[in-house]
Amino acid sequence: MRIYIPLDPSDLRTDVSPRLVHAVTPQLKSAVPREDAEGWEMIATLAAADDSLRRLSDSREEPITSLRRIVCVAEVPDSALEVADELPTARQLLEPVSWDDVVAILVDEPGSESVIERALAGDEKAFMASGDIDLLWYDAIEREALASELFG
Repeated sequence: MRIYIPLDPSDLRTDVSPRLVHAVTPQLKSAVPREDAEGWEMIATLAAADDSLRRLSDSREEPITSLRRIVCVAEVPDSALEVADELPTARQLLEPVSWDDVVAILVDEPGSESVIERALAGDEKAFMASGDIDLLWYDAIEREALASELFG
């Protein structure tokens, strides 16, 4: 199954640990029946981006020079997931994901940091506006360069 994994910048330095992830699930298709495949994928991506924002709020151990949401897209066997009781997109990832299984990394476009910073400070309007930020596509092989950029 294709999953959308919320990350914080420190996740770029190691395999992705088990956590809540998002996917196009039967529950999502039932909740939003008039959407198409691309729309369902966007819903799952944005749910993961929202969780990435929450992870940024929780992970201020290392100085991050660029506050940007990060989502990686990976292919995992269905057996690596179980249903979570959260959103219709939610699944619990039961095992680590190797970067070999990651097909893309999505990151907020540069220049969006002020919106993310305000959202992290509790500004509800900024949180809602973060959904309008373009997520840029990176190949998984760009992971180390991206980590360097985000940590300065």
